Amino acid sequence: MGARATLALAVSAVLLIVPWILPSFYVGIFAYAGIYALAAIGLVLLLQAGQISLGQAAFMGLGAYGSALVARAYGVDSLLTLVVSVAVTALVAAAIGYITLRLRGHYLPLATLAYGIALASTFTAWHDVTGGASGLDKIPPLGLFGYMLVDDRLYTQLIWIIVLLAVLGLSWLRTSRVGRAIATLESHDGMARSFGVDTTILRVKVFVFSAVLAALAGGLYVHLLRFVSPSPFGLLTSFKLLIMAVVGGPVSAAGGVVGALTLESAQWALQDLLARWGASGNLEVIVFGIILVVMLLRWPQGLWPAVERFLPRPALRSREGEGLPTRVLQADRDAVLLDLKDIGIRFGGLKALEGIDMVLKRGEFVGLIGPNGAGKTTLFSIISGLQRQTSGSVTLFGEALPSSHSIVRRGMARTFQHVQLVPELTVIENVALGAYWRTESGFVRGLLALDAAENRQVLASAQAALERVGLGAEADLLAASLPLGKQRIVEIARALVADPQILLLDEPAAGLRFSEKLTLVRILRQLQAEHVTILLVEHDMELVMGCVERLVVLDRGRIIAQGSPADVQANPAVIAAYLGGSRDKAA
Repeated sequence: MGARATLALAVSAVLLIVPWILPSFYVGIFAYAGIYALAAIGLVLLLQAGQISLGQAAFMGLGAYGSALVARAYGVDSLLTLVVSVAVTALVAAAIGYITLRLRGHYLPLATLAYGIALASTFTAWHDVTGGASGLDKIPPLGLFGYMLVDDRLYTQLIWIIVLLAVLGLSWLRTSRVGRAIATLESHDGMARSFGVDTTILRVKVFVFSAVLAALAGGLYVHLLRFVSPSPFGLLTSFKLLIMAVVGGPVSAAGGVVGALTLESAQWALQDLLARWGASGNLEVIVFGIILVVMLLRWPQGLWPAVERFLPRPALRSREGEGLPTRVLQADRDAVLLDLKDIGIRFGGLKALEGIDMVLKRGEFVGLIGPNGAGKTTLFSIISGLQRQTSGSVTLFGEALPSSHSIVRRGMARTFQHVQLVPELTVIENVALGAYWRTESGFVRGLLALDAAENRQVLASAQAALERVGLGAEADLLAASLPLGKQRIVEIARALVADPQILLLDEPAAGLRFSEKLTLVRILRQLQAEHVTILLVEHDMELVMGCVERLVVLDRGRIIAQGSPADVQANPAVIAAYLGGSRDKAA
């Protein structure tokens, strides 16, 4: 067991002992901190996925009312009440999430604000069911294996056991196939889709799981208080939970726990202190706000990252053994893999591409060149499904181009003009993203750490790819710590782990030093010898002319020349495009 795991066990033991050594009054505060921590952990996961929810308290309310109604109506006093309320909340969250998570920018938090207000209003207005503003009382205590949890200390311990299990599950999820994909959702949607991630469905899953944690927190809350009313599940509580997640640090589930403990402790300590001074409640709000601002200015990433810097580094996950099986490509040079016919795309009145016809065959090494703004990257985006053409057709392996997240399954991978690595992940974790489509472990298996064998294979393949491109020693560094040139090489390693038949490279030599360019050329020639088809966009003409066997030249959205490098170099239209002048005169 590593030092970090030992420390985590020690902290967990302390948290479970605390309810038995605190005075009775503080046991209640500690219980509420655990309940809020559970809901805040869900928000941490949402924030990691680039989502902001202002309606988390409403899902707490659904869990609370669901558990209360089942317990009162059917006399159920077991954990079944929590199961039912969580299941109902998950269904509601799935429906809401599928609709709202298609929104982007400020529209998403506004939508979550709207449903939060709507659900909170329902709790008040549906008087016959919820008891209206007066709420529901006489809710039975929770039962566990026939034992009624009427002892607040024992119940508080149960709350914190659930919180610690949630933290453990999310820490396992963070290092899983799905966890790596979640890390891409905030700012790398296109990259994630290009490696097989259905980002829409994954966002909904994250949203639903966050709501499930909130509902579980609500269910625990109602059986602690044995009374429920709408007031604890309004907008102010949603803001409170969001502040807990941000103050604690949304980089880890532990941040939700730290934020909840910090804010609950600070709030009660401040109330006690001001009461001794005879100060009013209004002053409490002002002082508490000042404290929050100071904390965020001092620790903008949250409290947990500030603490984590002093902790032992996590133990490295095993990457020994065999990697994932790879394709053996046939040397059929006449097989057409990619066929573009009359491709065109408009942006308003601007023709970005027009009349593009191009074919890629098995094992070809084709260069796509042209001046800046010629349409090269736009064409790449169409080929990889990230943009849809307005005219023409794209055929991949004899079939129409599928959705962007399915293209890699057909055998096509790519790099990007602007490096798209997840800076918070290590180099090997970024490379492992390329194998997403080649593995099957889902959300639940990641939460329960049932994907260990598959993950070892993925990491072994990722390590092999890094060794191949000369970056094996940098595997465990954060991607953000590498210089730009090495980050581009990491992108190539990620594409190799996808086991492609067609490799699209968008300016891979930009920012590379001479020695790194030599490494790049070596890798590309090895891939061609393995019958991988390569389409290369690059401005380094010396590199292009020394590698490719065929050139396609774009200018102003049209193909103006294609053929061998020597023929293209002598083409008057190409000379005019690069050096300026009249194309008619050049012709």
